Amino acid sequence: MLASLAAVLTVPPAVQPVAVQPVAVIESHDASLGQLPGGVAVGPDGDVFVTLAGTGELRRIDGKTYRGRTLANFDVGYGFLLGMAFDGDDLYVVLASFLDETSGVWRVHDDGSAARVVAFPGNAFPHDITFDAAGNMFVTESIGGVVYRVEAGSSTPVPWVSSLLLVGDVAMSPVPFPIGASGITYDDEARSVLVTNSQVPAIVEIEDDDGVAGAILVLAEGEHLRGADGVALGQSGDVYVVSNFHSALLVVDRRTGVTTTLADASDGLAFPSMLASGRQGADEKAVFVANFGLGAGPTAPVSVLRIAVDEKGEDRPAGT
Repeated sequence: MLASLAAVLTVPPAVQPVAVQPVAVIESHDASLGQLPGGVAVGPDGDVFVTLAGTGELRRIDGKTYRGRTLANFDVGYGFLLGMAFDGDDLYVVLASFLDETSGVWRVHDDGSAARVVAFPGNAFPHDITFDAAGNMFVTESIGGVVYRVEAGSSTPVPWVSSLLLVGDVAMSPVPFPIGASGITYDDEARSVLVTNSQVPAIVEIEDDDGVAGAILVLAEGEHLRGADGVALGQSGDVYVVSNFHSALLVVDRRTGVTTTLADASDGLAFPSMLASGRQGADEKAVFVANFGLGAGPTAPVSVLRIAVDEKGEDRPAGT
């Protein structure tokens, strides 16, 4: 349980110096062609999947050779192809197209065929996705600052948490709408959902009481988390998060809220958007980062990065 308190608890932030980690580019893209990596996920076999947000291409990168290929293409409408997650062997991807006909969550099969399984209205901005061990789906919607829950076997998104802690600030936004609730992952051990708020910067933990949202805990907050987007868990329970505003990969100590910078712009990060834990071999102690490069111009180093970390990802990496 997160806490016996009904009130929101806050852990004061602290920031430690950079702890440099080896960073490698496993696939480069071309910003001048709009190839901006928006989401990343790692399959059970170790293959790495990446969405190119503006073009709608979904790519599959072999986990052994790091050679990539196109798996599927989506019509992004007026928006972006964004976060991804596996539920067992099944890959799901979020499309925020701003069109009623296509916006929502899509299931993608191994042959590249895809079907929409959860619809969102065209005025919403579904952003990222995760699953619990029972196959229940959780989706962030950034404009309203809402987490939706989709029960296993259902296709109906039900508002699960709507909180000021998840609402963004349009005055700080690179787009003409607020981006609040962004990255999301499920902690099966703690039975909780972790969500980032990009523009009112914080990492928020929400207790999952048998499908009912419970107590809310602010794990960390402050300017060092501005632009917080994708989030993942280590086996220790510590929280890995990318900040696009600071072009950094951070790790937050789950017990103290102390934050350490693992990699930043000097290591090649440029407005990173999402991350996922490796799942096979040497990649088990690495995270993969979608280097989005938004606003960095046509020569931005947009890419998929592999960054070594000091621990494996959680045993069952929800949201990857």
